[in-house]
Amino acid sequence: MLEHIFARTHVIARLRCGPLGSYLDDFATSLRQHGYAPSSIQSYVRTGETFGRWLHRHAYALSDLDDAVVHRYISGLTRYRSGHLPKAAEGLNHLLRFLQHYGVVRQRHTVGPLVPLDQWLAEYDMYLERVVGLAIGTRQGARALARRFITSCFGLAAPDWPSLTAPMITAFVCQEAAKRQGGGRKRPAVVVRSFLRFLVFRGEIRSGLEAAALTPPQWTHAALPARLTSQEVEQLLATYEDGTASNLRNRAMLLLLARLGLRAHEVVSLCLDDIDWADGRLGIRPGKTHRARSLPLPQDVGCAVVAYVQHGRPQSPHRQVFLQCRPPFQPLTHRAVWWMVRHAFQRAGLAIRPRTGSHLFRHTAASHMLNHGASFKEVADVLGHRSLQTTGIYAKLELDALAAVALPWLGGAPCTRIS
Repeated sequence: MLEHIFARTHVIARLRCGPLGSYLDDFATSLRQHGYAPSSIQSYVRTGETFGRWLHRHAYALSDLDDAVVHRYISGLTRYRSGHLPKAAEGLNHLLRFLQHYGVVRQRHTVGPLVPLDQWLAEYDMYLERVVGLAIGTRQGARALARRFITSCFGLAAPDWPSLTAPMITAFVCQEAAKRQGGGRKRPAVVVRSFLRFLVFRGEIRSGLEAAALTPPQWTHAALPARLTSQEVEQLLATYEDGTASNLRNRAMLLLLARLGLRAHEVVSLCLDDIDWADGRLGIRPGKTHRARSLPLPQDVGCAVVAYVQHGRPQSPHRQVFLQCRPPFQPLTHRAVWWMVRHAFQRAGLAIRPRTGSHLFRHTAASHMLNHGASFKEVADVLGHRSLQTTGIYAKLELDALAAVALPWLGGAPCTRIS
């Protein structure tokens, strides 16, 4: 394999004679299979040779390789003035993963015994997964809030659950809710009640204490859900029209958000096998609502996905539609969708709002469907709501219908007192 990367025979011979020389051919092959450019493969292989000679010079065997050895190697390198590591460290993480994957280097886990706080959080996470059935993203947010709750009540000491009081619970919930806006103000109370129910489930506290986690007042229909105008949507789509691989991908994802109101995780979970081109339908896998659904594929969305798959999507064994544009071409995460939306707002010159993200397109799609005559049931089916009450918040976005039933404004007409 090295013959395909290096032209000079004496360079190839030197690489193969080094301490890691027997692994560099397979390492280069692995990098090539993951789509790395020849120049990058050259750089990473040279790093492997340099690192191998450093190990030999300091009498390290591959079985001795661990985080401390790697840190010692990197700390001995002279950094650039910008602070970046030199070429002798480029791709070192790829080499270590390769050696671990093929069993050359044993993966070491230096996890010590869990402190009481982490132990309780681990058991709470297991409860959320196996008893409540929450997704990993929701569990991560709940664990972070639960950690703050425990440290607020007991610090870093082992929790003394019988000493937990209602004022301690109420004070924490009020403190956390004050940092948030809108519907997010309810989140601390929801998580604390969930954690207290877990403690009741474990027999640590008496039932009923969870009532101290009061939900702050929240007027569900007090404000309009944020949404975009049709002109703003087209303005955002226009930022990704130049035909590069990343823009083909981003335009297809934006259209899925704007036309079908998909959630971010539904977009990145979409696989090639989920698209029925013959019937023009998308299969959405179970996610937040634990229910699969089938949606019609609009023509402009389908054309955008086809353009990306044919001209922008790299070759990859992964079946997810949307992949990274740089090696190793892994599937995207829902966080990448959030960043893509924010970047589109910046490029379009639109003001970034407090809640600018993929859900903004979800509200926009619901508003568009309602204002074009769709029923609440139809909107709920497209958005994947389990309850029509959830869809009911979009009734306020049916502005044309609301205007027709609005009472006339009396203006400055004097009021007649009724006796």
